[in-house]
Amino acid sequence: MTRHLTTYEAPRFWPIKIKEHMFTVRPNAGPHPLKQSIPLGIVLRDILKFSKSLVEGKKLLAEGKVFVDGKAQSDYKYPVGLMDVIYLKPADAYYRVLPNSINKMALVKISPEEATFKLARIVGKRLLRDGKAQLNFHDGRSLVLKIDDPFNVELPYQLMDSVKLSIPDGQLMENISFEEGAYVAVTGGTKIGKFGTLMETPAKRSPNKLARVLIGDAETTVTLKYIFPIGKGSPVINIIGEVQ
Repeated sequence: MTRHLTTYEAPRFWPIKIKEHMFTVRPNAGPHPLKQSIPLGIVLRDILKFSKSLVEGKKLLAEGKVFVDGKAQSDYKYPVGLMDVIYLKPADAYYRVLPNSINKMALVKISPEEATFKLARIVGKRLLRDGKAQLNFHDGRSLVLKIDDPFNVELPYQLMDSVKLSIPDGQLMENISFEEGAYVAVTGGTKIGKFGTLMETPAKRSPNKLARVLIGDAETTVTLKYIFPIGKGSPVINIIGEVQ
């Protein structure tokens, strides 16, 4: 993989000016893929306007003043993605990355209390040895659970469910099931950045199947892979705060 990324090749939702520079920051390998993330340096400089240049952003990171999901980050190429929680220590401000209908992803300001957890969508699960099961999440992390009865495996967690994870230790706090009545965020497709209630789900949870979602006063169909449960009847996160 090349170390360079031209501004023309960069995802269109990045807030960079194609004609002013030939190259931009290529995210390092991390929790989110390139097309679904923004480098932390660009977040600080171009979205939050917290630094005037990448050099200034690198200094802030080197001083341990920027946290992602409760952990200090020093890499300006660190990929920030959906549902990540960012803390700027000098400003004492917290932000959560949410889907946005205009910019694909946006930062919404949240309270210190809400910054104690993040949401993660289950994208895979498997059984391990010694009576354990592993859940894999959309942000690259995984969680190993102990099974009480290896001969009767009935986990309450299913593919496309979401979970609340504590920050920074990643402990499981709550499961948000992908089921009728769940409040969801649309993370892709033509309805990206919209929020609504899940009205009907297909019998099989295949990523390309369609589900019916009530957005405002109208029902619409959304591909399953773009549906992210964020609450049981109402959202457990702030979705209407100050947007950056």
